[in-house]
Parts: sequence; C-alpha cells; structure tokens
Amino acid sequence: MLALVPGLPAQAQESADGHFALSGFGTVGVVEKTGLSNWGLIRSTAQKGAATGLSATPDSRLGAQIDWSNDRGWEAAAQGVLLHRADGALSSDAIEQAYVGYRPQANTRIRLGRISPDMFLYSESRNVGYAFTWARPPIDFYAFAPVVAVNGLDVEQRWDMGNSSWRLRATAGMIRTSSTDGGRSSHPVKVDDILAVGLTRESGGLLLKLSYLQARVGMDLGPEYAALRQGVDNFRNSPVPALREGFTPIGDRLWSGGATRYLALAAQYDSGPWTFVAEGSRLTVPGSPLGAYRAYASAAWRKDTVTYYAIASRVKPREAALAEPALASPLAPVVGPAAARQAQMLAGYATDAVNLFRFDQSTVGVGLRWDFASNAALKLQADRFNVRRNGGANWRNHGGQAAKGTLFSILVDFVWGP
Repeated sequence: MLALVPGLPAQAQESADGHFALSGFGTVGVVEKTGLSNWGLIRSTAQKGAATGLSATPDSRLGAQIDWSNDRGWEAAAQGVLLHRADGALSSDAIEQAYVGYRPQANTRIRLGRISPDMFLYSESRNVGYAFTWARPPIDFYAFAPVVAVNGLDVEQRWDMGNSSWRLRATAGMIRTSSTDGGRSSHPVKVDDILAVGLTRESGGLLLKLSYLQARVGMDLGPEYAALRQGVDNFRNSPVPALREGFTPIGDRLWSGGATRYLALAAQYDSGPWTFVAEGSRLTVPGSPLGAYRAYASAAWRKDTVTYYAIASRVKPREAALAEPALASPLAPVVGPAAARQAQMLAGYATDAVNLFRFDQSTVGVGLRWDFASNAALKLQADRFNVRRNGGANWRNHGGQAAKGTLFSILVDFVWGP
C-alpha cells in the first residue's frame, strides 16, 4: 500500500534498473436496500455483508499498485486492496497481486507469484470500479467466488490472425483464502491443483472469451459444522432403516470439499455509443449446493460524458433445495418420542446447513454513469432483486427465506497515477 505513504510521488519514475509506476484506485459508495429488514447485501463471499439497510461497506474500497519493468523483458507488480472483509479473514487476502514476470518475446509473458486466474471478463479489475460501467459487477454472477488470485505460475501468449487478435492464458497453482457463510464470520478455504485457461479473440469491436477452471476446494466450517457432520454420519450408519433413509441424502450433500469445475463464455461488443456485454457460466461441484448456472446481459448507451445502461442477471442452482425429512412419527414407536424428536431436530439443522450455501436469485437494474472528471465517475443505479426460498447465499442473515426488494446505489469511482 505504498500509495498511502505521505510524500511518495504518485507518478512513474525512471531508474538505472528500470521503470517504476505507482497508481491507485478506489470507490466511495453507499447502497440502500428495501425488503426484509435484517438482510444485508454481500457483494462478494470474501466480504461480511451490510449490517444495516443503508450501508457503505459493500462497495467502498481502496487499492494501490506498484509496477516495475526494464528493457530486458523483466517486470514485477504488487497490488493491495482494502475493503470490508468478514471477521477472521486472512490478512493476506488484501494482497491481490504480487508477481515477477519475464517476456522472452514481445507476445509471450511468464509470471510467477500471486496472479489473477482468467475466470471472468473482469478478472483483474473486479475491484476497480472505474473499469466497468455499472455500480458493481453483477453479484448474481461474480459474488460466489472469493478467489481473485492464485499463488502459482501464469503463461500468456498473444498472436494475430487475419483481422483478429488472440490471447491464450494458462494459470496453475493454489490459494489459501477465506469465505463468509452468509453471516459475520469467515471460514478458511483451501484451493489446490488449480488449472485455469482463458482464450480471448478480439476483432472489429467484438471480444469473445472462453474460460475454464478446475481445482480441489476444501472449506473449514468450524467445530459446530464438524459435529453436525459426525451426528449425521452416525445416524446414516444406524441399523434403524428410517434413520438411514432419512439422513443419507443429507450426509451426501453436507459438503466441505471436493473437485470443482467452472466453464464460462463472455462477449463484449463496442460499436461507438453502444456497448453490449454478456457472460454465462456453469459451476460444477459434485455433492454440493454450490453448483449453479449463472448469466447476465447488459446494454449501455453513451452520450458525451454520460452513459445510460440496463442489466439483467440470473443464478440458478443445478439441484433443488434439500427437503427436511419427516422422522418424528415413524421413529417414535421404534426409538421412543424423545429420541425421535432429537433426530428430527438434527435433521432440521443439517438441512438448513446444506441449503445455506445455495444461490437462487434474479436481478434487473438500470443506471447511469457520469464521467465528471478524466479520472473519476459518478454512478447511480437501481436494482430489483427476487430471491427464491433457500437461495439467499448473496445475503447476510437470509435464513433461507424468499424475498423481493430494491437496491439504490450511489458511488464515486476514481483512479490516479500514470
């Protein structure tokens, strides 16, 4: 966060060893929600989420980056971002880039360190509000992934073919990060064996992008979750048929880790005053409620310094919500009323834990962006959201309920530096 050091010049400098550039970005914004009063917007599962109906915590952030390069093909960069993260988040989560790179040829780059995998259209700028038109990247599409950086190796190749420009990026590595559970707390996340590949083609104002990522993900959800899993496992191995049949589906979906695959396609078309953007993805997480289909589309029209836009998004789970089994009545004659009630309570808690991580929501929004300065923009946006029952993982304190409501956002995004 060298940009915060008093007296440090925020400009590019030449030295005998290369070229340094210091830059920064930030957002100051507030969002107001109507709908269920105790819900709080979660812009990303790396964050805690809003604690009140009117909040500055989801969108406000501050970042700085220092870049270095020389005429022998070497480069390096470090970027830090301060934002309102969940309690218990790792301090290293604030470092989103820290790498050393080398260009053996003009169109080839190799990087080692902490880099952003090529998962999204805005993979490297999802925290840089000035880089996109809307108030925030659509949460139905972007919020699920706390991972914005990978510790590992990244190789990029660019080439031209006819009138089109191509780029292929491959990233391999691992990350230790944290993710919220829809409340205040943050839980450690291990992502190993990451392989991400992004292929981009650009021609005549049209950009197309195909992304693929596979990894092994593990989450430590704390001792209470571990005890819940143990209780479910005990019942699903019980000699009583009703217990086995009731708890086996729950145990199969009390997920804490496993293989993950992500496939996405993005398109962006810029025709002068009009810009169209769309992304669609499929997240596959066997045995987990996290698997989902996601998509959004946006159209924007620019006149002078003002851009008017509309956006619609949807996230739909791959599997239906888990229904709580009715165990009390069939178990009472076998194990007694008290034990039957205890089994029913455990089944209820476990079912809620399974459905806690489901995303099932649609959103439509309109807004405008006013570039009132060469390095700053004011944004106003109104969104109407519709959350299905047991689909509120984008919200703090959702409790599995269904809800409809409106978000009103006002933000100022800015950048500085060369």
